[in-house]
Amino acid sequence: MISLIRIDDRLIHGQVMAVWARVLNIDQILVADDATAADPFTQQIMQLAMPASIQLRVATVEVAASLLAQAETDTTHTLVLLKSVDAAARLYKSYRYGELNVGGIGMAPGRKLIWRSIAASGGELKSLQQLRDLGVDVYWQMIPTDEKRRMISDK
Repeated sequence: MISLIRIDDRLIHGQVMAVWARVLNIDQILVADDATAADPFTQQIMQLAMPASIQLRVATVEVAASLLAQAETDTTHTLVLLKSVDAAARLYKSYRYGELNVGGIGMAPGRKLIWRSIAASGGELKSLQQLRDLGVDVYWQMIPTDEKRRMISDK
């Protein structure tokens, strides 16, 4: 069972582990990120942050799509973490998800602050709007107690 698909460029960190994983009763975290999938050292560091009760899986975006199709039919509560808007758009091409939590995208050149610690470039906003227009419920939400701030249609 897929509990949440979230963009958070920090991937595994305190907010995810202490809040989201607990509130959603997560059994497994799937990091869908090509660079992290190719970096055994980063994977080892992430594994150190994981409690024994939660399994960590790291895969490329392409492989993650097939893992998510399998996760739909089991009882494991899975939290999917994506590092970027690009990864979210690429994942959608292979795995049609219905909801996308945008929880953390840091400031960088070309990005503007959208809400709290969520920033995006014009291209990233366009990609999120395209996902929304395809029927994905795209929303900003840092922690579960925050109200979901939905990306509304401009049509």
